[in-house]
Amino acid sequence: SGLLYELELDKKDPTKAKKVTVRPMLGSLSHEGIEIDAKGNVYVIDEDRGGAIYKFVPETYGDLSSGQLYALKVDGGAKTGSATWVALDMNQVQIDARVAAKAAGATPYCRPEDLERIGNTLYAALTCEDVANPANTSGHGAVLSITLGKTPKVNYFVAHGVNVVKEDKTNKITGFKSPDNLANGPDGRLWIVEDNVPSDIWVAEPDRDGDGYSDGVTLFASLKDNGAEGTGIYFGKDPRKLFVNIQHSVTQNDKTMVITKKRDGDHHDGDHEDEHDDE
Repeated sequence: SGLLYELELDKKDPTKAKKVTVRPMLGSLSHEGIEIDAKGNVYVIDEDRGGAIYKFVPETYGDLSSGQLYALKVDGGAKTGSATWVALDMNQVQIDARVAAKAAGATPYCRPEDLERIGNTLYAALTCEDVANPANTSGHGAVLSITLGKTPKVNYFVAHGVNVVKEDKTNKITGFKSPDNLANGPDGRLWIVEDNVPSDIWVAEPDRDGDGYSDGVTLFASLKDNGAEGTGIYFGKDPRKLFVNIQHSVTQNDKTMVITKKRDGDHHDGDHEDEHDDE
């Protein structure tokens, strides 16, 4: 199992770490996605085919050396619906958080990968989740939404057959499969990149009608590099620039790519809005 490490950066030179500290209180598990809320609570996932979603509440804001780790538990043994954060054995979580989560009845999901918080909602990319058959550990994946607060509410926010088309290579349909990394867009939409071939980037509208699902999911781009995986999707200070890391390139040309939105009045040869040979 893995552990979470905290890096304190040098304010004078943020390319250097002044100190690196292991934080075992956040669980011994397969860490990948991480998110923080306004109260300083830290959310992490266990990238396992029966992985739980965790919440760490520090005793003191900003201090991860002590506190309580919780796991998400949906009522009635379901995958969606009303839920609670159940407290875990803090001695056990430092040895094997999966054992602690299972003992507390935490809800398992199929390979949670990344987390992203937009307002009071936490989103989790579930790479192999099968919404129709939760026992299947080779599903097409889904994005989960968790409404934060005293009474969490859990929904499948993006799921094929509901608000996005399913991947179908036989019929040459570029659909939704294996969501991996998430990003908060500048307008509050959720951006999703796949661990799939081809690796697609999707944009999910907020849930405005209150049914728990995104009101619309749109395909934004697909990588031409047939084998590469888009990852580390991110918006920086400039809301017109989307950064995407490219790994496992068949040309061995792994890179960081930026997709830039054309400003009003800008003109380019060919009138292409995004000029990238990989898009």
